[in-house]
Amino acid sequence: MILDYFLKVEKKTSEMGIIAEKSIEFREFDIDEGFVKGRVLFIDGSVLELFEYIKGEDRIKYRFHYMDKKGALTFRYDNAPHHKNSTFPHHKHIPEKITESKSPELLDVFDEIEMLLFKYIKSGNI
Repeated sequence: MILDYFLKVEKKTSEMGIIAEKSIEFREFDIDEGFVKGRVLFIDGSVLELFEYIKGEDRIKYRFHYMDKKGALTFRYDNAPHHKNSTFPHHKHIPEKITESKSPELLDVFDEIEMLLFKYIKSGNI
C-alpha cells in the first residue's frame, strides 16, 4: 500500500534530527498509486528537492536532487532516460560526472544525506 510507504517517509523525516524545515506533499490516487514531492532544508543549509511517483511495485519516475547551502549540486538520482549506461535509465549525478546507479528509494537517500551530514558535523564544520 502506498500509504504505508508515505507513513515510513514521514516517520523517517520526523526522527532524523538534522532537518531544519520540510515541506512534503503526499498524494494517493489509488491504494497502490501515488506520489511524494517536496523540499527538505537541513541544519547545515543544504537542501533536498524530491519527487517520486509510484504505481504498484514500480517507481515510475523519481528525482532526488541534493545541493549544498550555496545551491551547488552534491548529488542527484533520477531515472530520466537521457544517459545510456548499464543501469539505464537509473543514474546518479555528482559534480562534473554521471555514474551508474541502482534505483534508490527516498529512505535510502535520507540515509545517505544523514551519513554526509554526520561526517560534516563530526569534522566541526557545524
